[in-house]
Amino acid sequence: MLKDADPLHKVSIIPRGPMGGATFALPEKDRLYYSRKFCLAELQICYGGRIAESMFCDDITSGARSDIKQATMLARGMVMEWGMGEQLGPVNYAPDNSGDPYLYGGPDFSQKTSEMIDNEVRKLIDTAYNSALELLKANRDKAEALAKALLKYETLDAEDVKIILAGGHLEKPTISDLLAKEENKSDTPKDADQPDNDSDTDPFGQLK
Repeated sequence: MLKDADPLHKVSIIPRGPMGGATFALPEKDRLYYSRKFCLAELQICYGGRIAESMFCDDITSGARSDIKQATMLARGMVMEWGMGEQLGPVNYAPDNSGDPYLYGGPDFSQKTSEMIDNEVRKLIDTAYNSALELLKANRDKAEALAKALLKYETLDAEDVKIILAGGHLEKPTISDLLAKEENKSDTPKDADQPDNDSDTDPFGQLK
């Protein structure tokens, strides 16, 4: 729903390492730079899971840890490196990566500037969080429909998601259906007229 973000590729609730699931997006073209609009959209995406937890589960968990970390790093990069802060403007406040930034007395800016950086970062995050919250509130029924479809199918691609968001219903086999089909195949007896691998006939019908 965020036009400035990369298009959705697929979403899955199959665990991957420490993650309980994952959402995958594919850039439409190679990206060398990040625009401010793209960064703001990415911040909203980062907080979608945490907001959904609060909305649907009446509680929050540590599952959003990596999303929160990613959002914080992105917001700090916007303010400290890319000049995207409203108050601080196009000034680089990031430490020199060539060495220890605290080796010669700490960061190269004042305590007041440090507080301004924190305020700018907090403002970006709060704005993104509230925007994502309003978007989810306005589309709560669609989020719930997606959750139910994920419980049924475990993985949805972009076309599946578009169908659900448009109010449609998916008509495709579930993982259980596919597993049952494969199991039935393995249980089906061989045709008596078909030679097996131990027969005396080679694949071309010639006697050995």
